[in-house]
Amino acid sequence: MSAATYIELSPAEAAAIAGETSHGHRLEPVALAGGTQVLPVAVLSDPAHAARHAALAGRPTRPVATAEWVGEQGDA
Repeated sequence: MSAATYIELSPAEAAAIAGETSHGHRLEPVALAGGTQVLPVAVLSDPAHAARHAALAGRPTRPVATAEWVGEQGDA
C-alpha cells in the first residue's frame, strides 16, 4: 500500500493555518516525527476549507510513511 500524500508546513505555517475555516469545519495540522506538520492534500479541494486554499496552494506535498507519524498516528 502506498503512503497518502500530504501538504508540508513548518510549525509557524501550521499555527497560522490551524483553526476554523467555515462553520463546523477546522484545519488541525498534525506533527510528524521530524517536526514538520502536515495536512492531507484533500483539503485543497474541500469547499469547507476554501478560506485557506490560497494560503495552502503551492506548498510542497509528499507521501508520508507510517513510520513518520507520532503519538496516536503511529509508533515513531
